[in-house]
Amino acid sequence: MIDLHHLPNPIPDEQLVYFLRRHPISLLGISVGALLILLSPFVGYWYISNFQTALLHDPIAFPLFLLGSSAFLLFTWLFLFQNFLDYYLDMWIVTNRRVLNIEQTGLFSRTVSALRMYRIQNVTATVTGVLHTILDFGNVEIETAGEKLRFVFEDVPHPNRVAKTILELAEEDRKEHLDTAVEEFAMPDKKKIN
Repeated sequence: MIDLHHLPNPIPDEQLVYFLRRHPISLLGISVGALLILLSPFVGYWYISNFQTALLHDPIAFPLFLLGSSAFLLFTWLFLFQNFLDYYLDMWIVTNRRVLNIEQTGLFSRTVSALRMYRIQNVTATVTGVLHTILDFGNVEIETAGEKLRFVFEDVPHPNRVAKTILELAEEDRKEHLDTAVEEFAMPDKKKIN
């Protein structure tokens, strides 16, 4: 699946817990819409061949129709490719030591964020809608106390199970890093406030 040695800044004794991508059903809306758009040049050709037959023999109009249809199909395929690439390269990796958020934006831009487990304060799973409930996928939101950092896993399978596991791993890691966690989550002294 994925080798942890290829992740940025590997941590000793790190073990893979979850390797998550959006649920494949999240591509359904874009795929159906793109399929309908891909069919439009063929419907246009059917219309021209049945009702405007003179355009098929026009030495200027028909080549322009073919050129326009080809460009239209090319851009539609490019749109589909970019959306699939965004789906495939957006991933969330949960290990026993940290959470990695790898987000692809566009064709040539990628952001990788990491969050240590002991810094996690709250994990929320959200499943809304009939389709989400039936297929058991939704969003998982991870919050930290200090940096106001939020990771959102979008449309991942089994969000409640993922959220529960992350909270359990955070508790275990917090026990191991008790001194660091106390320093980061400690309330400031009243003397410093005054």
